[in-house]
Amino acid sequence: MSIDNHKYSDWDVRRVKELDIRQFIPGCNHRKTTQDIECPFCGKKKFAVNAKKDFNNAKCWVCGQGFSGPIAAVAYYSGINLDTDWLHALEETARQGGIVITPQERRREESIAAAIEASRQSFCNQQLEASGLTLEDVTASIIEGGQELFMPTFRKGRVNEMFVPDKSGDDMLIYYYRLDGKPMEYTSKGSSRPRQYVRVRWANPDIHRSSDGKPMKYQTPAGAPSRIYIPEKIRRLYKLKSHIDTLFLQEGEKKAEKACKHGMLSIGIQGINNFGSQQEGLLQDIQDIAKACSISNIVLVMDSDWNDLHRAIKVGDSVDKRPNSFSKAVIKFKQYMSTFHNIGLSVDIWWGHVNENDHGDKGVDDLLCGALLSREQELMEDIERTMHSHDGRGTWLNIHKITAISDAKIRDFWLLNDVHAFYEIHKARLTDVETFKIGNIRYKVENGSLVAVSRYSSATDIYTITQTAKGEDKVEFNDVEAFRFLAASGFHRLRNSDEAASGFEFIRIDDGIIDRVAPYEVRDFIRDYINSNCKSDLVLQFFAKRLSTIMADKQLENLAIIADDFNHFTSGVQRTYYNNGQVEITANAITPDKPISQVWRSRIVPRRFKRVPIIKDIQKVGDNFYIEYTPQAADCEFLSFLINTSNNFYSHDTPRELSDAETFEWIHHIVNKITTLGFLLCDYKYASERKAVIIQDHLMSEVGQSHGGAGKSIVGNAIGHIVSQFFIDGKQMKRDDEFLLSGVTKATRNIFIDDVKTNFAFENLFAMVTGPMYVNPKGKDRYCIPLEDSPKILITTNHAINKANENATKRRIIYMEFSTWYNPDHTLVDDFHHMFFDDWDDEQWNLFDNLMAECVMYYFRSFENSWTREGAGAVPPPMKNIELRTLRQEMSEVLYQWAEEYFDPSGTHLNDRIKRADLVASFFEYAGGPAGHGVTRTNFKGKIQAYCKFKGYDFNIDRPNSDKAYYSDWKRTHPDESFIGSDDKAGGAEYFKVYSPVKEKELKPF
Repeated sequence: MSIDNHKYSDWDVRRVKELDIRQFIPGCNHRKTTQDIECPFCGKKKFAVNAKKDFNNAKCWVCGQGFSGPIAAVAYYSGINLDTDWLHALEETARQGGIVITPQERRREESIAAAIEASRQSFCNQQLEASGLTLEDVTASIIEGGQELFMPTFRKGRVNEMFVPDKSGDDMLIYYYRLDGKPMEYTSKGSSRPRQYVRVRWANPDIHRSSDGKPMKYQTPAGAPSRIYIPEKIRRLYKLKSHIDTLFLQEGEKKAEKACKHGMLSIGIQGINNFGSQQEGLLQDIQDIAKACSISNIVLVMDSDWNDLHRAIKVGDSVDKRPNSFSKAVIKFKQYMSTFHNIGLSVDIWWGHVNENDHGDKGVDDLLCGALLSREQELMEDIERTMHSHDGRGTWLNIHKITAISDAKIRDFWLLNDVHAFYEIHKARLTDVETFKIGNIRYKVENGSLVAVSRYSSATDIYTITQTAKGEDKVEFNDVEAFRFLAASGFHRLRNSDEAASGFEFIRIDDGIIDRVAPYEVRDFIRDYINSNCKSDLVLQFFAKRLSTIMADKQLENLAIIADDFNHFTSGVQRTYYNNGQVEITANAITPDKPISQVWRSRIVPRRFKRVPIIKDIQKVGDNFYIEYTPQAADCEFLSFLINTSNNFYSHDTPRELSDAETFEWIHHIVNKITTLGFLLCDYKYASERKAVIIQDHLMSEVGQSHGGAGKSIVGNAIGHIVSQFFIDGKQMKRDDEFLLSGVTKATRNIFIDDVKTNFAFENLFAMVTGPMYVNPKGKDRYCIPLEDSPKILITTNHAINKANENATKRRIIYMEFSTWYNPDHTLVDDFHHMFFDDWDDEQWNLFDNLMAECVMYYFRSFENSWTREGAGAVPPPMKNIELRTLRQEMSEVLYQWAEEYFDPSGTHLNDRIKRADLVASFFEYAGGPAGHGVTRTNFKGKIQAYCKFKGYDFNIDRPNSDKAYYSDWKRTHPDESFIGSDDKAGGAEYFKVYSPVKEKELKPF
């Protein structure tokens, strides 16, 4: 069949071929599946027609002629030449058989038009446009539900908690399809049912966070392996077995599509290492493409930041870790692609990267949308020249052949084998870093030159060269000197807690910065020392062969053990650490540039701090707060975020003038957020303020329902950008998880429990909020973090906290309330036109850091001046909504709905004295029985009283309250509170009266 015959899809052609052949042959009995009739060729009655499944043909036993199927039969009887006009025969067969078949191109155009209409103004559309792609570019011929369809692989939608796609959201879903066009699938752990492989690009990464609490732009289904993304152009070439001279591997689906659009035939990988694994080897799809398309060259392409150091360099960091990671990826790529010879293919292996240019293009897609816009053909022309050049250097990309070069030569691309050359190309980034490591050796910059830092001096070394009895040189290891060397270099064992008998871990204190290290890292330090300071092959061979034996894990227990007493927290003083020194914060001042000493590396914020005042002053006059901002405050995006999320009075598109009372309430919420952030960022724990912070929505909803997207999680994320944070996914949190805190240490300053579920049992955290914290790490001894060293706890929730009205709960909580300014229809991007944190420049980060320091300062000032009460620094928000939310959850949603009907003011039950038993019976009838709603005969009274408080009604006004006060006297001094009278019992029955003063006034106006 010629390529022209692809006018119709395989599915349509198959439908026509499966038509019953009997309806196209004259003289057939349609009731018989097999029969002999007169042959149209020779006239003999030996023309066997077989309409059984998998046959559907006809043939003469005499002359041997016949029809292979219905199309051949129609062609014969209609006088169509099947060899020259097969398409005409197909269409005529479909017409006679009553089947509508549609040309593929028209179906494709209709599908694209429908997709464009559905995705208009969507986040998906914006993402594609930013990469110079249209929905037509990413439309693929796929097979779903047995049908051949045309669908874009990038679609508008969302995924739920089980990662099941749904069309209703506005994230970008990326659907993966196999080479045959069928959906890629995976099986999650603990399940036998395969699921479709879909990745998501979140429109709002800040509310989708990984297990370490970091925002995620892209997410792959949990438990799913890495797969390659196959653009439609590659799939078509594979199906036709067309030769591909050079196949490119690029990180990202959009890059692969954009490159294919302009002739750079590419597949997408999910990271520079994700082309294979130790378990699977080289991914099967890559092998299949290579075989079917007889590829000659395969190229791994990296972005223009291939040689950059990591973004946030801290004092003492290993600055070569990112270049090391990239070089290892290229070495792994060469090793995996070398396996092509096992399947009989000779493929040349290449590695390349986008070159930096004046346009600032990072990836190939950026390059094609930037510097090469409207002249995209120059890219492949440049690649062709570069791959045939002697040095692999091109205008837009450098591409190097690595088929036969050594791993060391690959490392040379990053200058990892030459410390001084490495420093020279990264001098601009390293000049201002106090000390740093290259190859595990610490260096500093003096007078523009690289100088090794060492505190070790001894007359002898850790080894000596002696002679055997035969006069041959031999190496002897001096273990005493080796441990002196390690101790001088800051290596110790750290006791897990003062109570622990045996538990310890290895640490290194270097330039006042403390790191946890593994035993192999101690050995690596010795190895790096030897390799950098010794040129003797004899010594190098000795340590290469014997280091793991002479410095085995058990031997390392000779290191001195010390206690973890590095936290020195002081009342009224907070010390925060940055790359350029310590920032000291008190109630009246923020002082930067102080020296750093004995600090865990995780506590060093990877930025430079420069003092820029944001809030000039906060004062409290009477019951009201006043805030005065500096001119720089207008540029601080996080302050704007706090202000917006404190506005409970209007939305972004319906501004109005506020009353004085509303303005003061708004400011009160801002001060609550500022001082509560300060509380979370302050290491010292005042005995009078041992609490957890809980962030809730201002907007009330039915119990169990929630309003996400308000920005609560962004606060947790912000805290994690200042202090060492441990993240817990509240939705997945289990009450009986004994390893819940595995990973929390004395260096951890915040535990962020994000998005806890309805009826979260906060009482389970009581002990760790007000007492020591017990940690049971996996595979290690259990240990205790004393109260004064334990981290503070932040919880976000869309629901009220269980038992929040009980005193034991109340005294352990500081609340924050968030307005609905931000919601699924109005996000941060709408206000700021970029994402927080990931998209910030150095100036915005510095404004954020200053605001956070000021939050601590005003927390201390509030504590000193007793803005709320003596012994408290965090100012609570206006509590009305929080109390109402708690009451609604306390009464249960079912009882609330029943009471709204039962005590409807238009009825007769409100203000009437009714038997408790009758009320309980009415409720149980409404609720479908006594189970499933949390209301019992015993707790019914408490829930009715909660309903009265929620509605502003009174209870049992004919009886005195718990203070022996009667309604008429008490109400005069408490007009806005609910009166709760004592039990009303008579004649062996108990009575309730739910009383509305408003209704009483309507009934008796005079």
